[in-house]
Amino acid sequence: MVLSRFRRATGRLLALLGLVSPLLSVPLLPALAAEAVFPPAGGIGLVPPAGMTLSRSFAGFEHPSGASIVIVAMPAEAYGQLAEKFTPDSLRATGFAAVGAAEPLAVAGGEGRVLRGSQSARGIAYTKWVAVVRGGDGTGLVTVQVPEAARAQVPNQAVEAALGTIAFRSPGSVADQIAAMPYAVGDLAGFRPVRTLMGNTLLLTDGPKDVDPEGTQPLVIVAPSLGKSPVATGQQSAFARKALGTIREVKDIAVTDESRTSEGGAVLIRLRATGKDVRSGRKVGVTQTIRFEGKSYLRVIGLAGADQPDALARAERVAASVIPR
Repeated sequence: MVLSRFRRATGRLLALLGLVSPLLSVPLLPALAAEAVFPPAGGIGLVPPAGMTLSRSFAGFEHPSGASIVIVAMPAEAYGQLAEKFTPDSLRATGFAAVGAAEPLAVAGGEGRVLRGSQSARGIAYTKWVAVVRGGDGTGLVTVQVPEAARAQVPNQAVEAALGTIAFRSPGSVADQIAAMPYAVGDLAGFRPVRTLMGNTLLLTDGPKDVDPEGTQPLVIVAPSLGKSPVATGQQSAFARKALGTIREVKDIAVTDESRTSEGGAVLIRLRATGKDVRSGRKVGVTQTIRFEGKSYLRVIGLAGADQPDALARAERVAASVIPR
């Protein structure tokens, strides 16, 4: 029951952020856990292909060509349910075109399944792999994507070898994970940290529940962009409104207020809106602040019942205190 709630809550978080993406992957060579490189405070690591280094934006690795390895950690108990649905058919709706069925993946002291395939995003074609792995006290989703144009720089054989080196260790505390984030939060405004995701996303709530699939507690999510595609000057407002529409569990979203401010070289767009919870139909309030700076942006979302306006005001305090490192 706890696992089911965790999966729903994690799915809710990914959907709210528009981060749900296809899973893909491959077979491999055995690995030495001692060789694995781990994201700061992370519990899952691997030996990356040549030229790939630890990312400062997310839990995983990146290459100058645009290739990336993203690691999402989950409880060990999640593996069974994830592996059960780890099929080409279940991932087709995400845009991932799998080549063949999932195959076993050797993991030191554990087990795994992998799928290979391809996907296009923003006009770029990628070769992709997704692995569902279990070891030690954790489960992981390891997603690799390599632009077709960069396959000579990050060849398939190198990716497959890297997946064969996936290793587990005890992760750092939530405090350690927050300290390793690519941004600092100066004011929690009465919210408490619940968990982190992908090494760059922070979930805050106000209430006793760590897992709240019904969404009865106020929620704040802080997450930077994964890519380095700048939003053109003058297009920030349109981008922010489009991003607001990706909050999938809120329907009938209507913007009630918008503000634009500057801070140094950054542009901040804040939107306030109302809507209805997709499941319960209850009225909710939404606040979203996006900080556009250079080639990236940082997004803070606050959600609360319509009868909790103070929670939204506090969420905006959190947003105002977030500073990229």
